[in-house]
Amino acid sequence: MVNISPPPDSSEGLPDWLASFTNWEKQLPLDRGRREWGPLRCRKLLDRAGLETHSCKVIQVAGSKGKGSTVLWLEALLSVRGCKTAALTSPHLISLEERIRICRHPVPFEKLLAGLHRLYPALLAGQAADDPLPTFFDLWTALYIEIALKEGVSHLLLEVGLGGPLDSTTAIPHDVGILTTIDLEHTTLLGDTCEKIAAEKSKIARDGKPLLIASGETSAVSAEIAASRGAIPVICDRDPRVPEEVSAIQSLNASLALRALDCFWPESPMTPEETTLAWNRLELPGRLEVVPGPPELLLDGAHTPASISAFVEEFSRHRDRFNLQQGHSGPAQKSGALLLGMLRDKNPSETLAELKRLSPLPQICTLGVPVPRGMDGEAIAEVLVPITAGSGVAPVIAGSPEEGFDWLRKMAAIGEPIAATGSMYLAGMVRQAWLPTSHA
Repeated sequence: MVNISPPPDSSEGLPDWLASFTNWEKQLPLDRGRREWGPLRCRKLLDRAGLETHSCKVIQVAGSKGKGSTVLWLEALLSVRGCKTAALTSPHLISLEERIRICRHPVPFEKLLAGLHRLYPALLAGQAADDPLPTFFDLWTALYIEIALKEGVSHLLLEVGLGGPLDSTTAIPHDVGILTTIDLEHTTLLGDTCEKIAAEKSKIARDGKPLLIASGETSAVSAEIAASRGAIPVICDRDPRVPEEVSAIQSLNASLALRALDCFWPESPMTPEETTLAWNRLELPGRLEVVPGPPELLLDGAHTPASISAFVEEFSRHRDRFNLQQGHSGPAQKSGALLLGMLRDKNPSETLAELKRLSPLPQICTLGVPVPRGMDGEAIAEVLVPITAGSGVAPVIAGSPEEGFDWLRKMAAIGEPIAATGSMYLAGMVRQAWLPTSHA
């Protein structure tokens, strides 16, 4: 039996204490035979702690891309109506505090630690009863519920991790499920086609509850799985209430959020005016974000083929605007500079192939993201060989994040528009390096 020590009294000791709980996010990829990390562990901990969510409206958001953005839209929309929200998301960009938010604000470490101390008796009770040891995500999900209930929130917003039915968040029965856009990711665990991945993630569907599904190539598969589980599948296209200036990707995320809230307010749905107000309040850090710097850069956590495709389109526009503003035309136009960092389990060959659509290709620097699942810079450069062949672009390999950031700044200093993409972890590191501490 593992001895669970008390939570620390300061944030300095928190990382080591949390490391005593299994973190599957740091151990991927896993074979299917080791997927014993279902919601039962989390449910047992919630029950031991007496944490029930019947008093709250619960929205669970699964998918490959757009999950975090959809949660951010839900927060902004609900804030327009004065609702008190709690959001659970992952990963964080800079600080662990970001993973639990109350009314759109990260919960400070002091409250996180206090919540863990309140949960500790339930951990000990489970240990005494020989309950399976919770994983990091089980513990963090229970902590989120403990804090949310103590804060008296009305709406719980849950972002699923990599999968769906086995995720810790599935221990909490939802009133509305959302399935965002599906793309190739975690193929070892979820399946080697988008259809298989959609089928797996669709299993968050609950009997008698709506599952709102982003329209796309796999939406029919998702609807079939949802119906087989007794859920009510609804395939969603762009909602006319979303402001015209919202990008195609974000308009679909917004549409899913709007349709989810319609389930709670069928007699008084969100209006176009309320949606515009939410859009004006919305912040999307690390999601096609122009970070002011100096120097200014385009930052995106894209890590799937479809999201890199969207990044390519936005970078092309960003580069065109830059050249126009600087008066560069013809042969004098700048091709730009791109910092790339990825995780091994994100199908790098298929994902980075989207960069071929950039004409001309920008200069590229590859960087190993310093997390256990990170792909080293040399391996990323190897993936780029067929993409850069014949272009005259030879990727630079950064030996450290600092080297990569210095490369970007040097490229900006010689007049190139700059960008970084490939991972939300990379986006977090770049954002922290670029923004003042008070804004990061």
